[in-house]
Amino acid sequence: MSFPSSMGHEGPPCPSCGTPLEDPRKCAICGHELPDPRLGHVVAGRYRLDAVLGEGGMGVVYRGTHTTLGEAVAVKFLKAEWTAKPEFRARFRREAVILAKLRHPGIVSVLDFGEDSGDLFMVMELVNGTPLSDLVGEKGQVLGRLRTFGVFDELLAVLEAAHDEGIVHRDLKPENVMLVTGKDRQDRVKVLDFGIAYLDDGGSAGQRLTETGTIRGTPQYMSPEQCKGAEVSAPSDVYSAGVMLFEALTGSLPFDAVEVTGLMVQHMFVEAPSMRETGTKPDVSRGLEALVRRTLAKRPEDRPSARAFREELAAIAKGTDVASFEDRAAEERTRNAALSRSDRAITGVTRAAESSGDGVTATSSETVVVWADAARASALRTALAVHGLRAEIHASEGAPADGSAASAKALVVASSHDASAESKIASTRGGAFARVPVLAVDAASAAETATLVRAGASDVALSSATDDEIVKKVRRLVRRGR
Repeated sequence: MSFPSSMGHEGPPCPSCGTPLEDPRKCAICGHELPDPRLGHVVAGRYRLDAVLGEGGMGVVYRGTHTTLGEAVAVKFLKAEWTAKPEFRARFRREAVILAKLRHPGIVSVLDFGEDSGDLFMVMELVNGTPLSDLVGEKGQVLGRLRTFGVFDELLAVLEAAHDEGIVHRDLKPENVMLVTGKDRQDRVKVLDFGIAYLDDGGSAGQRLTETGTIRGTPQYMSPEQCKGAEVSAPSDVYSAGVMLFEALTGSLPFDAVEVTGLMVQHMFVEAPSMRETGTKPDVSRGLEALVRRTLAKRPEDRPSARAFREELAAIAKGTDVASFEDRAAEERTRNAALSRSDRAITGVTRAAESSGDGVTATSSETVVVWADAARASALRTALAVHGLRAEIHASEGAPADGSAASAKALVVASSHDASAESKIASTRGGAFARVPVLAVDAASAAETATLVRAGASDVALSSATDDEIVKKVRRLVRRGR
């Protein structure tokens, strides 16, 4: 199907005012909208265009169907006004090359590429999900601590893969991050729109998608070097991810201004505010505050890599980062300072007993089974041991062995990468653990509490709960049973 206007010629007259159409879908003079002429058209003899899914500054995306296989796909066309411009045609082709190069479950796959009557098109997998932009920022919305850590772990894994291939996204923002619900009902991230990405493939500057000195991106999420029109590299994506993490945790952007120029000046010269003083003013840990601040450093070389960002964020989520250990040690010193000399001596003996062997083991006969990934289980075991409770760690995928139930006074369950807390709890309700009280920890929100209780939890601790609060809940379950 040909659209002569897309190649720089006058199109048919507008049925409302008679002006020759530059865009086959809308008159630029009177605003009259026409049915999209591509709908129903079969592209390349096999992709029928069924509906318009959306459009951005560079392309229009349709929902399509492979006429032979019946498979639903997304078909992206370069917009008519850019089809005659070599720079935009080259950029559109380069996006297809980048997507073909990046075979990763967190990146939308390209299935086909070609030209239909002079119009470039790209066929991609169709992603049904929710853009991150629908869940954060608007009216102070936040994701919740536990969900935020999971989403950004996957997002940063995508950036790792892209950067390892020399690819910089350059327009990372919540609208380009789609959350898809997996079979385990956990979030799966899909990163969209590599339209202004840069592929560092050793080519000359003339082969780059966007030249130095040209500002491309979305101002709210642009790095300082992007705002300057300077050359960008992987740290620019890290900065954008840092802005997004700040927004997901606080419900607000770190920088805001009425004019775009004012916003860009802030990115370049103003230090980001504390998350604890912004938006919903979340009670974030010292380590998390410091990590986000480093990702928002003005100089690219002062930011962590995507891999280091991901690893440190995972440690913070589990409470195994350096700052968390330091804070727990300080709390312990404060607690001990309030004890008498004889009590401190007894406490010291207990600590020595706990620290012997290959793990932390309390002297109490009360055993608590902790079902979580290894790092989180280790942190919980430490907290329980400090209060005289022996913890038996279960970090594997399947449910704990029935033999562990005989001595278990309580079961502590946390979500892990292979299963949600809800599914774990449900799997124990019909076996030997059926009569063992269950505490679900790290719940993302009060709404999730009801779901966990329905699954069989006796009590629930939110992700914001301190170790002391979790231990108090465990002791309560141990005392009263189910």
